[in-house]
Amino acid sequence: YLTRSQPAGEVQLAETVAGVDVVVTSYALFRIDEDAYEGHNWSSLVLDEAQFVKNHQAKTYRCARQLAAPFKLAITGTPLENSLMDLWSLLSIAAPGMFPDPKAFTETYRKPIERGEAPELLGTLRRWIRPFIRRRTKEQVTAELPPKQEQVLGVQLNPPHVKIYQTHLHRERRKAQRLLDDVEKNRFTILKSMTLLRHLALDPALVD
Repeated sequence: YLTRSQPAGEVQLAETVAGVDVVVTSYALFRIDEDAYEGHNWSSLVLDEAQFVKNHQAKTYRCARQLAAPFKLAITGTPLENSLMDLWSLLSIAAPGMFPDPKAFTETYRKPIERGEAPELLGTLRRWIRPFIRRRTKEQVTAELPPKQEQVLGVQLNPPHVKIYQTHLHRERRKAQRLLDDVEKNRFTILKSMTLLRHLALDPALVD
């Protein structure tokens, strides 16, 4: 595991990973140590929680895209969060050359599909990417998982903390009660009060 607070030079990284089979690091360090990683020979790159490289204009994406490795694998439970460009970013890393130009992909697939103008294109896109994607649903893996275990631990607040929380609780409760006549209109304010109380329950220092 690579965990350091300062960027590593190429020689330092090479000495650290010498003789090991697997190197595990964070996206932040991967981005910070970009030059050092590019100067090393890698047999593969596995991107866990690969949604962190979904923005093809960000430096973290560029690091993953440019790293010289003959095999790259992107693992994520959310390959699509904002638009089809999230998927394009992952494919451009794991299957480079399939859709080489982001602008062409946008005009050919993203815009027509997201506007609902060309449903047949969605089927075409699915056929193109199917050989490169393995999708495992929750139902498929449930049998392989151990039974879920839940443990609830109650944490008692100290007296000063209780006093602060109760003061705000009464204040926010009165405010929310006045707004319940029109929940839709006042939804944001009510949610803001709930968030404030959650922060207070954790630590009063989180609230100004």
